Amino acid sequence: MNIVLVDEHLLLADALQNLLKLIPEVETVEAYTDGKDFLTQRSGTPPDILVMDLALNGQNGLELLDVCRSTLPRELKVIVLSTVTDAQTVKHTIRRGANSFLSKSTLFEEFRESIFQVRAGKQYIGKTIRDALINSVFTEEEVVMHLSPREKEVLQKVCGGHTIKEIAYELKLSAHTVQYYHRSVMDKLKVRRTTDLIVYAMQHGLYIPEAR
Repeated sequence: MNIVLVDEHLLLADALQNLLKLIPEVETVEAYTDGKDFLTQRSGTPPDILVMDLALNGQNGLELLDVCRSTLPRELKVIVLSTVTDAQTVKHTIRRGANSFLSKSTLFEEFRESIFQVRAGKQYIGKTIRDALINSVFTEEEVVMHLSPREKEVLQKVCGGHTIKEIAYELKLSAHTVQYYHRSVMDKLKVRRTTDLIVYAMQHGLYIPEAR
């Protein structure tokens, strides 16, 4: 296996490099502190596995992930190693193409296991993250069950930046009816402002912004 690390923390990257080189199946390990440098130097010869942080110099991790998935071969496996491990971020990152998500507090043995899992074509979520992820799924399902199909439609469009008039036109409803659905969703989610509604929907996975 050929592995590349992209992490702005030099000490961590250096330590991981040395540990990964001890794995017999690993042939080469390179490290970059900037996603753009990685893309410039390795786009023509992508590694088997990319291990990356979400917080990077110049280009954030999600942007790097988007570029990798749109320009590099699908065979490239991506492992995200981050200190940001809330359920929404994990789900968003996996949906955008990551094969594995681990906390930076993960033990090396589990990190090693994730490498072999994604190499075998599987996805891997760190043990410390799984419980929070499972709990968030149940929470979302409980909330979604209380929303009608039309309320869900309105919620998506409100979060997408559409005005009440635009939503009414697209759904062929009156503005008053859309306003009713909008207020009903806010009441059910127990928020008072549209901005709070959007934040709640994103935090609980009810709305996922489209990748640019």
